[in-house]
Amino acid sequence: MVVNSIKIKSKTIEKFSLSSAEEEYLQIYHEYFVLCWDWTDICRYHNCSKSKVSKAIHWVIDNKLKIPSKYLIKGAIDAITVRLKRSKELYLHETNKKRYRDNMFIISLMKEMREDEKTLYKLQEIYNEGIEDDSKLSTGQVLKLIQEASSEKRKNQEETKSDKLIDTTEDSENIENNKIS
Repeated sequence: MVVNSIKIKSKTIEKFSLSSAEEEYLQIYHEYFVLCWDWTDICRYHNCSKSKVSKAIHWVIDNKLKIPSKYLIKGAIDAITVRLKRSKELYLHETNKKRYRDNMFIISLMKEMREDEKTLYKLQEIYNEGIEDDSKLSTGQVLKLIQEASSEKRKNQEETKSDKLIDTTEDSENIENNKIS
């Protein structure tokens, strides 16, 4: 990994450039964790041994903060895309049921899919702006963006749960009032 330092108004930005072997390590890591390929498929695709796959995964984990931001954003985009695909399959399976359909599950799944799509569009916008210059976003800033999106999603889920609790307490009060009268 080659480190280039750039000084901008009393701020030093380190720009990391990767060798071809390190880019292959990132690709192996991406295929293993994001695309969920089996290690034998990765070995066949890259024409390498299992030890190289293991070494690549360990190298990426050890150097995750030194990876250029465009690789992190691309990985996040692919991971969200895979999660959306699985969520859509679950949604279709649940909505195609003739009996015993769980409407609360469908509603929460739709909210989760909407939040994932918002996050996906934000990340795609950042990625498509052309992050050729890594000085625009640092690795920490990319991780912070992803963390903010996930905390926003958790906050929306908690609000949904509290709304359900309020609705059920109002319903029980209405039932009690009807019994009394």
